[in-house]
Parts: sequence; C-alpha cells; structure tokens
Amino acid sequence: MFVSAHIAAQIRRAGLCLLLAFAGALIVRAQVRGWLWQNPLPQGNAIYAVRFASDKRHGWAVGSDGAILRTYDGGFEWAAQTAPVVTTLYGLFVKDKNNAVAVGARGMVITTESGGVRWLRRATPVRDHLASVAFAGKDLTHGWAVGTYGCIIATTDGGRTWRAQTSGVRAHLYSVAFADERAGVAVGDRGTLLVTADGGATWQNKSLTSALPFTGAAFAASSKRAVVVGYGGAVLRTEDGGQTWTQVNIFQPADLLSVFFLDEHNGWATGNDGQVLATGDGGATWLPVSVKTSPRLSTIFFADDQTGWAAGRDGLILRTDDGGFNWRRLTEGGRDDLADIFFLDSARGWAVGAHGRVLITASGGKRWSVRLTPTDARLTRVFFVDDTNGWACGEHGTILRSQTGGLSWEKIAVPDVTADLFGVNFVDAQHGMVVGARGTILQTADGGATWRVRPSNTLIWLEDVAYADAQHATIVGSQGTIMRTEDGGESWHFIDLRAKEWLYGLTFVDDARGFIVGADGIILRTDDGGKTWKDQESGLKINLFAVSAAARDDALVVGDQGRVLQTKDGGATWREVAGATSVPLYGVAYRGGTAAWVAGRGGVILRRADTIDTVALPRIPGFKRKPKLQTPDDALLPDIPRAVPTDNKRPPM
Repeated sequence: MFVSAHIAAQIRRAGLCLLLAFAGALIVRAQVRGWLWQNPLPQGNAIYAVRFASDKRHGWAVGSDGAILRTYDGGFEWAAQTAPVVTTLYGLFVKDKNNAVAVGARGMVITTESGGVRWLRRATPVRDHLASVAFAGKDLTHGWAVGTYGCIIATTDGGRTWRAQTSGVRAHLYSVAFADERAGVAVGDRGTLLVTADGGATWQNKSLTSALPFTGAAFAASSKRAVVVGYGGAVLRTEDGGQTWTQVNIFQPADLLSVFFLDEHNGWATGNDGQVLATGDGGATWLPVSVKTSPRLSTIFFADDQTGWAAGRDGLILRTDDGGFNWRRLTEGGRDDLADIFFLDSARGWAVGAHGRVLITASGGKRWSVRLTPTDARLTRVFFVDDTNGWACGEHGTILRSQTGGLSWEKIAVPDVTADLFGVNFVDAQHGMVVGARGTILQTADGGATWRVRPSNTLIWLEDVAYADAQHATIVGSQGTIMRTEDGGESWHFIDLRAKEWLYGLTFVDDARGFIVGADGIILRTDDGGKTWKDQESGLKINLFAVSAAARDDALVVGDQGRVLQTKDGGATWREVAGATSVPLYGVAYRGGTAAWVAGRGGVILRRADTIDTVALPRIPGFKRKPKLQTPDDALLPDIPRAVPTDNKRPPM
C-alpha cells in the first residue's frame, strides 16, 4: 500500500456516517490551548474514563491530551476544564459533586475539591503511566492507582499524598478495584491478576498463563465477589475474594475494555467493537447489546440500575436510561476521518473524507452541514476556485464537481480510470488537474466536465498537484518524486532532488514561492516556481501530510501526532504550535491570523482561537515512523441517536 494509501487507509477505519448537522443546542465547544473544537463536539480526543456523583447530574470525563470535561446536568451539556499539566488522563474517581481524583501519564495525579474550578497536581513517587484509580471505605480516604511495569501507589488521605506499594510483577497493570479498605484486585498485561487482603501491603499473584491482557476489574458490592474482563472475550469471576477464579463463557470473542458493578447483581462491561454486556446475576451470565456503529468504548459507569454512561474513541459519550439496552449520544458531530479541508476565505470552507461525504460551512466552521454526494468512495482532496465552483477527488477514479458552492455534487465519469486519486488543483474555473495512483494524471479545460489522461512516464503514486501559474505546475509523490510542467501539463519532466522520502502535499503562494512536505519531517521550498527546491529543517522526524500558506513567509504544516508547525520567515525557521490533540492531522487551511483550520482522524476539525504560543524545534534526530496500514472500514451503519433531557429545566449547579 502506498501513501495516501496511509491517509486513505486511516479513513477506511471509520464506521460512522456524517448524516447530522453539527448544531446541538446543548453542546458547548471546548477551547483548548489556542484551538476551538468545531467537530466532534464538545471535543474529539479519546475519553478513557467517565464517572458521576450519586446525584446523577454532576460528573466528569477525562482522556487524551489533557481532556477534562465537566457536566452539571447528567451529561447533556459539557464544559472543558483545565488540568495543571497537559497529559493524557486514563483513570478517574468521583467522590461527590465537588471532589474527584484523576490519574494519567508520567505518574500524574490531580485532584479537585471545588468541582473542577481548580485542579491540583499531587506529588507521586513514580513516573510510570497510571491507568486506573480506585477508592474504598466510607470516608473515601484510602485509594490506589496502578500503571506500567507493575506500578502500584496508595493514599490514605484522599489522594493528597501517595506512597509506592510492591506488586511483585513487571507487567503493565490496567485496572484496580477495591471492595473495602483491605480487599482489592489489580489486573494487567499477559493475564496478570493480583489480589490483596491487607490493603495492598502484600499482593498475591494469581496470574494466568495467557498472551492476552486483562483490562478491567470490579467488585460486586462485597469483598468476596469480583469480576475481571479482558481481550478475547475473557471474563473471570470469584466468590472467595480472589483465591479461586472461574472462567465465564460469554460466547463471543470481543475484546472487553472495562467492567462496572452497581451492586451484587447488576453489572456491565464494554468492548472494542461497540459491544455492551449486562448481567443481573452477579456476572454468572451476560447479555450482549450492540451500540449500532461499533465504537470503541473504553469506560462505563452506572449511577443506578437504569442510568449509565459509556465513552471512548473520538470523544464519544453515550447515555442509557433503561439499564443499558438502548444508548444515545451526548456528543455531536461526525467521527469519520477527514482527509482534507479547504477554505476560500475566513467564512466559506469545505472538508472531505470517508463515505463520499462533504462538509460545508459559511460561518468559519461555527456550523458545519453534511452534503451527500453520488458516491460512497472515500474522498481525499477538495478544491474551490470561487464560492461556486469546486471539485473533489477520491478512490476508484472518483471525481466530483459542484457548481453550487458545495450544496450539490455531480459525479464525473472518466472512462478507463479506476486508480485512486489523491490530488486536485485548478488555476482558474476552467483549467485543472487531478493526480493519483500508478502515475495517473488527468487534465480538464472545461471546468471538469470532461477529463483527458496525460502521459506521466511513471507508475509511482502521485500525491498532490499545484499550479504556480497557468503554464507551470508541480506534482509530488512517492520515492521523493517531483515532476514539473512548463506547458500547462502537456509534458512533464522530473526534478532530481535525490530524496527518497514520500512527499504528501504542496502549495504555491505565488508564481515563485512554494512549499512541499512529506515523510520523516521533510519540508522543501522553491523560489523559482518549482525549478529548484531547497531542504528546510523542520526539527521533526514524523510524517507531515499537508501545508497551507497565507503569505510568502507565513505557512502552516500538519502531520502525525497532531503536530502543527508554523513559519513566519519563509521557512528559515519552523516552530511547533501548541496543539489540542495527538491524532494524525491530514489537512490544513490557512488564511492568516486566526483564520486557520486543521482536520484529521476521527472527524477532527479545529480552528485557531487566538494567538498561539509556539515552541522552537530542536535540530536533533527524532524517531522514524513509517505510514501504518490500517484494517478496512466497517460497514456503514446508522449513527447512534441523540440523547435529550426528559425536561427542559436546567438542574441546579
């Protein structure tokens, strides 16, 4: 598989359709570190834990990239809160509407006693990543957290101070549960199963011989009955405090990620494919319930036998009011991967991605709507020359044209062209080009109504194309390929750069200056319309997928790990922009100042909210990561219904 092979394969994973407009009245957009979330809402980072106070109204959700969300009305409305340090948070325990504890990467423990108005970082004796936290006892002062390399830490003052405990294992621990101040269970990698009867002073190793991990543990209202879940549909149950364990057959191989028990009878577990399991007999038997679009659900919590919440990838949060048989969304927007985003000015924009969907906005992204097209092929690039005429291209030779500003689209048939198409660019409303796999070059002189195949003399993957002027254009692709035309695309010649990196994207600011980005952090600049290119130091060794320039010296670049780079001196120096997500970003649109948008995996769309701090990038080698192939996409299924409050009264704070 080849390049946009990388981007395209990521898009294939999306199994959710973008059939709804992003206009949920109760959704609050999260603003994080200079970026405003536009999709999904309130934010799109993965949620790893969701917990509520006993009143079923006050709760939190925490996740990757420092995500902390707070609700006062059972999850119908969420607001972002600020952590003292930006790091991924994996575990959460809510004591009441004012007090909560969260744990995460690099030994992070944070607590709040003010409903999240202020979060405090607490010192810990470890730097391991902490995956789970639990408290026990009537006063909730005794707590434990577990993490990588067998790490266990404990507190006796509600989470303010912590000390290390000895687990006796080096396996990563993913979940911990306590029935009271003495009886506890911790589980983790390779079948690791630990039990304690003395508050963690000593831990007994009850691990199984297994290559698969245990991911969740919960006590069923007593110190004797507990349930453990894991990959491959593993469910274990104990009735004697963990001394002996019995395997429960759930008759399916789903990877289970979390488990929660409300009392000695009622419990629930979530899985990697949208599966929710429910038990009413203490875990002896389980009933599966499907959550339609098969989202990855990392966490589950119930406040009573009817009201519960689950959450997972791409910021998705769900609610049930019937014990887990039916689930509805508390979040808004599509979660399909987006491959490209384009803005004509500070208001009018378009984004494209999986299943042939096109998103459009006339409000700078405050409101996005989904336009259906006559294809379900994934779309990889979109381009508009004015507020009326636009084009998109995608897999299987797909070319779409709009003459209504994106409100409607027609599919343009190109005989004998079936290759995946990755780049489209127009120099005016009539003349444009499309490029793609196996050296495909297509050209139009009538606004895209008809296309003719142009010889490229290559079978490599061509990723992007851009005009410097009507006669001069450049194409980039795999194996460091740069091709240039001086006659409007009638003939092409190769530019010898002696580069082997895969080149993903390019742009021209004017007829002289342009930028190219690609694998291993490569950034190139031309000042002569593409005749020659000079290497610029990005300071990173990751895949850079797209570049957009607002002026000759002012450009933005996006890539893997949610990285955003900016130059204000034409690329002489590149500085890293503080980001709001770590998911891959595949598209960028930059019109200058705060008119900047990025898009990527999981339907992420972010707009620059204010002046963003930048960090100088060191000139040192980074790690090298090749594009990772992904599995094919899931079937297109109806999206999860939206949850609505049963009354319109806002609950008290």
